[in-house]
Amino acid sequence: MRRLWYRVGDDPIPEGAVLRRDIVVQADGRHQFRRGVPLSEVLSRAVLPIGTALPVAAPETGELEQHVASRRIAEAIAGPGTTVDTPHQGQVNVRAAQLGVVRVDARRLQRLVRTGQALVATVLDGRVAEGGEVIAIAKAPALFVSEAGLARALAVLDNAPLVRVAPFRRRRVALLAGERVRPAAVDVAVRALGAKLQRLGAILDRAERLVRDEPEAIAERISAWQRTGTEFVLTAGSILLDPDDPFLQALRRLGARMTVRGAPVDPGTMFWVAYLDTLPVFGLASCEMYGRISVFDLALPYALADERLDRALFAQLAHGGLLADTQLARMPQAWRRQEEGTD
Repeated sequence: MRRLWYRVGDDPIPEGAVLRRDIVVQADGRHQFRRGVPLSEVLSRAVLPIGTALPVAAPETGELEQHVASRRIAEAIAGPGTTVDTPHQGQVNVRAAQLGVVRVDARRLQRLVRTGQALVATVLDGRVAEGGEVIAIAKAPALFVSEAGLARALAVLDNAPLVRVAPFRRRRVALLAGERVRPAAVDVAVRALGAKLQRLGAILDRAERLVRDEPEAIAERISAWQRTGTEFVLTAGSILLDPDDPFLQALRRLGARMTVRGAPVDPGTMFWVAYLDTLPVFGLASCEMYGRISVFDLALPYALADERLDRALFAQLAHGGLLADTQLARMPQAWRRQEEGTD
């Protein structure tokens, strides 16, 4: 990048020149121009006295202007379910194209930012986003950057995006409560869980309480629901620490695979996840059933979007697993205002 002073009327306009500082022009009325604005735009919009000196920068051979470089970065990081804005003041916003759960590859994001060639910031992995919300920003770190240097930096992405939005696909949900859960508590849970599911486009269309926790009955009920169109099962009343718990015995009878046995999340350490073929089954403790923020809010968007819930995912979610501090940041902005009572 070449740093120059351009004098109006005296010098030829350097090719690709942009302002390198914010300026205010008072000659024919007040005009304010921000750094990065093309010199040609300044000269077309404001009448300047001959000899006025303007601080500009011009590219060296092989350099890209910031807007062009920022656009390349944004297009490289944006994946399915996103849209890319036009550049504004050197920055490009990446937005959610639909309601869904945002997935961010934090490891490769760190590798890209460490190159020093790209400024990229994203929302938290697992955040629910509504269509049109900004979920990432991309910006080149200088008014002009080396095209070859930027290409080397983007190569660390291995031609795969950093951020995507997985749409919610599962709709029909069932709740199976054990004998430890009182009937009145089941009614409260149905209302609380149903409201959370409805926000994400799903419906709690089946709910049942067992009179006795018998592994055969639990296995039969879950298997029957799976055959008749249930896409996601919630259970309540199991005891994860008891190897002979009837719900855990039922899962073994069905040949289900338990992928999460206890979560590094609070509230929700005794949460579990199993899969019966492709059917996800959650084990909810009392803290997850009655409306308070818990691991259920953290895990639910992944399940409804068909994103795999396993130990590897929860190892990532341990950073930020104190939900009293972090879960609000995973909500769409409109939902946050409702939670905070400011809408």
